[in-house]
Amino acid sequence: MEEVDERERERETRERTTGPAESDNDKIILCHVRSSSCGPGHFCFCSASFYRPVHLLLDTRRGTSCDIKLCSISRSTQDSPHYNWLREPSTECPHSPGLGFSICCRLADEFLSSHPESESLTIIFTTRSARKAQDTIRGLKAHLSETAPASAARVHFEPESVDLGDLVSVRALSRRLVHSLPRLDAIVLNAGIGGWSGISWPKAIWGVCTDLVHQVTWPSYKLAPVGVLTAKQTKTEEEPALGSIFCANVFGHYMLAHNVTPLLKRAHINGPGRVVWVSSIEGTYKFFKIDDIQGLRTDAPYESSKALTDILALTSNLPSTAPWSVESFSESETELNTHAIHTDAPTASPRSYLSHPGICATSIVPLILPLAWAMIASFWVARILGSPWHPLSTYLGACAPVFLALAPQAMLEAAEEPYHQAGGGRAKWGSSCTRSGVESPASTEVDGWGHGGVVGTPVVEADRLRRRKRGAEYLTREKKEEFEELGRQCWKQMEELRVQWDEILDQAEARS
Repeated sequence: MEEVDERERERETRERTTGPAESDNDKIILCHVRSSSCGPGHFCFCSASFYRPVHLLLDTRRGTSCDIKLCSISRSTQDSPHYNWLREPSTECPHSPGLGFSICCRLADEFLSSHPESESLTIIFTTRSARKAQDTIRGLKAHLSETAPASAARVHFEPESVDLGDLVSVRALSRRLVHSLPRLDAIVLNAGIGGWSGISWPKAIWGVCTDLVHQVTWPSYKLAPVGVLTAKQTKTEEEPALGSIFCANVFGHYMLAHNVTPLLKRAHINGPGRVVWVSSIEGTYKFFKIDDIQGLRTDAPYESSKALTDILALTSNLPSTAPWSVESFSESETELNTHAIHTDAPTASPRSYLSHPGICATSIVPLILPLAWAMIASFWVARILGSPWHPLSTYLGACAPVFLALAPQAMLEAAEEPYHQAGGGRAKWGSSCTRSGVESPASTEVDGWGHGGVVGTPVVEADRLRRRKRGAEYLTREKKEEFEELGRQCWKQMEELRVQWDEILDQAEARS
């Protein structure tokens, strides 16, 4: 309670000096990003603005519990826009900083290098403890002092807390956001936990020695336990099973996105609100079964959750998924208690986009120092041999998510226009990298969806020339129809599961 009271006093003090984060020009982005640097289960939320005030909520996670960092923006009394972003604390050598940290850094760097000094930023971040909050603030200030010392005064920090594996915590965060922010312009939802128990070393050594590029891009040697569940969500004796990996990587994000729909629908500065799902290049079709949507019966629950993420994001704008998808979400229950700051009427439904960071050198799979260096060396060799998906650095890996979060709407539409013109739809944007380390967002081939849902040979020349996964086949009309039907079933099951859990949480609240 003392920590909460202290945060309230700090917030009131800042609002007296800079004004509340309620400007009509505020642009808000809610971002979740996976981290590998902050011990078990680290989440980050941050916010960013694009030429005007913006909120970005960023989430990073590894392990079993979680820390989150949240960012929001406001407007100063001098009528200068306020922009928010978040960065994670530094990680252990030799790994790159966590992806969440790097996304925050890249958001800040690209924003501060392209926006006038009249615009400023506030970061509301969440952690598991006051100590972690202070460590994060120190890391943020250190980054600013190195990259933009003259702009450090434009950035402010606020702590928050949430655990995406805890639906009660997700609901509480959702309500706080709805009652304190005027709108959200985007949500960037990154992976939660890997859940692996180890590596099959004989298989890994043989695979890397005989088939390096393929095995360090789509590894077949990681081991994971089957059927791991979350802790009980309520005090109810009988509660439906909820997969730990599924909840942390997909369902917690899904619930949060639904609950903040009232804020996403009020986005207008940079086009419709955006839900940016951060998937993985490993999330291929073969790992997912519709009759096991939570991945409780598979020995690849992480890959299953990433495949589900792909399916949800890529089919979110189809007519067949319209009754359930995020782009058709009705006002959530949080809208019933809206705050006075919501002066804008809902405009357009949010749009979903899909990204992945490529293969980065992080500690999501813990390795001793010699093996960590060997991992980095193998990634570098794969890049030299022509792999487009080994940026190594998480800063380069942040390219695609940041592009989808901050790019003008016209730029996003232009990037996907070739696919739409050829009868396709949304693309999966990955952080690609050349041999010399020049990064760019690039369409990624998806099993059952191809490049942007286009049947046959890719319509974009770069997609045709890019190195493919061994055994990949060009999309057929039959495969595309199967993928679309799978998307319909997934959205239907996810909504049914959300409704079921909302009822359980409502009943638990009524009894408490």
